[in-house]
Amino acid sequence: MNLKKIFSAVIGAVMTMGMAAAVSSFAVEEGLQKDDEKLTDGTFTYELIDGSYTIVSCETTAIVSSVPELRNGYAVTAIADGAFTGCTMISSLELPSSIKTIGNRAFAGCTSLKTVNLPARLTTLSNSLFMGCQNLEHVYMPDSVETISSYAFYNCSKLDEIELPKSLTTIEPMAFAACSSIENIDADNSPNFVFEDGILYNSSKSNIYRASTKLSGDVYIENSVNTIEPGAFTVCVEIENLFLPSSVTTIGDSAFGYCMGLKNIDFSEGLREISDIAFKNCASLETADFPTTLETIGEGAFFNCSSLSRVILPETISAIGAGAFASCGNLKQVGIPKSVAEIGDHAFGFSAGENGEYTEYEDFQLSVYSDSAGEKYAKSNKIDYETIDKSLKGMAFVVIIVGILLAAAVFAVVLMARSKKGAPRSAKKAEKEAKEKEEEENYESIISKDDEK
Repeated sequence: MNLKKIFSAVIGAVMTMGMAAAVSSFAVEEGLQKDDEKLTDGTFTYELIDGSYTIVSCETTAIVSSVPELRNGYAVTAIADGAFTGCTMISSLELPSSIKTIGNRAFAGCTSLKTVNLPARLTTLSNSLFMGCQNLEHVYMPDSVETISSYAFYNCSKLDEIELPKSLTTIEPMAFAACSSIENIDADNSPNFVFEDGILYNSSKSNIYRASTKLSGDVYIENSVNTIEPGAFTVCVEIENLFLPSSVTTIGDSAFGYCMGLKNIDFSEGLREISDIAFKNCASLETADFPTTLETIGEGAFFNCSSLSRVILPETISAIGAGAFASCGNLKQVGIPKSVAEIGDHAFGFSAGENGEYTEYEDFQLSVYSDSAGEKYAKSNKIDYETIDKSLKGMAFVVIIVGILLAAAVFAVVLMARSKKGAPRSAKKAEKEAKEKEEEENYESIISKDDEK
């Protein structure tokens, strides 16, 4: 009897445990998971956050063409930072309308990706979203998109055309930088931007965001422009001569980076800032005569401008960034104004190696003022230099002496002229009478000689 009771109790417990397991399994299948629990289906890994799924990763070797809209009864509403980074087997991707947010670098390095249709509820293209997607050719952006963040399409080298949605209000720096094939930007439906003569502006034309890489020869920037945004003209390799109006005050980071054919730049008065790597690798640039309004030159601003042979810095400059003129092998001499208070490491006179080490140019010389930032830079880096103020003092002395002599000569000439004009009548009369007397004596002498004959 007791054994039967014990046996019945054991059987009941086992059945209860089985039922509990079944209920638990059913609960998972029906979407009763707790937040922060993860789920994987062999391709995607999901995380339940605030009652909906976020895709946190994708297998890098996966071959997929779409993202699911539902999992276990929960909507898939987000893609996390870097979720698809390095998924090199994906060539096209459809994203469901349930997706509201896509994180930074989500598709960075998807080198086989050619086309993407973004979901209709997406409002922001995050930082570096498609960075390095070198085969990306087409992206559909819905009218919900308001912001294209920094580096969103950086180095998408096959992207030749893009259509801006009417909802777009913001394009952040470097959004389309290094897009070496970009030719046309359709802004017809976007009231906040205009694409004209190969250049993308905001509606007031005060800022330039991106230029067509097909621009060539002479390029004139319009008088309304104040700022050339970072990355705006990168890889515009056919531009030869650039003309900047006085309205331009700022040239952004890498604004003209890798413009390999750029030879001359007309910097107008009004420019105040040339930002980091603004003209990096402009291998054909020969001279840089800066306006008297310029205040700062950023780090690496003219790095590896290998043809640059003349740089004239005005007295208004206060800061020159690290490596600003590094690897400029044809630049033999630069004068540093007394106004410069800060010079970064390896700004002048150095060549940068592939390993990150810098080598000093042996034939480079600086002209500096005594006790200035220029002299300190030259001394600390053991660069050959001459002091401008000493030579200027000698020249000034010569100029002063020559000036005094010239002034004295002019004064003497004027004085003589005035003395002639201001001589008294009596002196003039006496001079006249003396001449008349001399002539009379000469006449009488001639007459007496004739009489003797």
